[in-house]
Amino acid sequence: MHTHMPRAEPDGSGPVDGRVADLHGRLRSLSRGPLGADEAVTTCLVWVAGVLVEIAEDVTDARSARELRDEASAVLASVPGQDGPAGASAVALEPLTDRQLAVLHALQLEAPLRQIADGMYVSYNTVKSHTRAVYRKLGARTRAEAVDRGRELGLM
Repeated sequence: MHTHMPRAEPDGSGPVDGRVADLHGRLRSLSRGPLGADEAVTTCLVWVAGVLVEIAEDVTDARSARELRDEASAVLASVPGQDGPAGASAVALEPLTDRQLAVLHALQLEAPLRQIADGMYVSYNTVKSHTRAVYRKLGARTRAEAVDRGRELGLM
């Protein structure tokens, strides 16, 4: 499998450098508090899984994309101290559809589901179904948790 990875620009403004800077910032903020090894490992593993999901979204070969998502799931399954369906191991087991991604993006605006439905020209029940699927696929229990997980995985 060969995929095209975006190259960092020499000035440090490329997508790879941006992701590394994001990880560095997250780890630096953890070091200001009582940093536990599990917290640092979890941050790194979630970051790696997010990169894998991002690459999977850019791959045109469906089989390769599925393998990358499976690998992201395996990475997240190794996160220390994650138990139950709401843990990080539940994230990215199943990719979000285009409509579910659209709903996830709309959820960050804190608009009521009825307003989201109107904006997407679908029924309220359809948005409710998409929202439930997003929560399930991201292992989230709340809107804020779903949005946070979406950001961690680079979906937003």
